[in-house]
Amino acid sequence: MMGERFSKLFFVFVFIGLVYLIFKGISYKKEIEEHPGETVCKYTLCKPTGKTSDAYVKYYIGDKLYRIRAGGCPDSSDFKLNKYFVLKYSTIDPDKIRVDFSKEVKDSILIKELESKLEFKYWLDH
Repeated sequence: MMGERFSKLFFVFVFIGLVYLIFKGISYKKEIEEHPGETVCKYTLCKPTGKTSDAYVKYYIGDKLYRIRAGGCPDSSDFKLNKYFVLKYSTIDPDKIRVDFSKEVKDSILIKELESKLEFKYWLDH
């Protein structure tokens, strides 16, 4: 009797958790679409986490450097490391991002601008 109740309660909590995650994902994407910003980011790290992996990027918005997880690592990750990609973000919360690893940025002016900011920030930190 008690085990049956616990089982039902467990499934209710799992269901509520899944609904929350789906809603959170939808609102995350919606905020980026409704308050769009676009910049260039540098793909710096692919960190294996069990059966998946996490991609990390660096970018500047305003005068602030962001180093953040950008989802899973892209296909052919080794060839894309330390390259530059289009990053879309929420102007309300620049931590909410979406990186398009299929759109490599090759504009040398944009790349040099980001690199100079990254080098300056590195120099300030040390």
